[in-house]
Amino acid sequence: MSESNLPLTEDAIKREQLSSDFANLNEDFSKFSEECAFLFDALAAIGREPECITPHTSEGIRHLCYWLKYQVIGYREKIDEMQDCWRVLSRKK
Repeated sequence: MSESNLPLTEDAIKREQLSSDFANLNEDFSKFSEECAFLFDALAAIGREPECITPHTSEGIRHLCYWLKYQVIGYREKIDEMQDCWRVLSRKK
């Protein structure tokens, strides 16, 4: 029986899942980065026209900043979780 036909160990399955999770996180973060670039350009344009900042615009900016903050926190937490999982798997080798 060749090695490629051997059943995967539990650790190998976890490594494959972690690799898949990382690829998905990378794709999500790439999309998020594109959204951020668009939003930052919009915020810069608003900043060049301060007389256009209405109470509604100000509230929108506040909401957007809150959303961005928690998106970044979420990515940081996901990365930390993945690093912890990878450390555990690396110690088992």
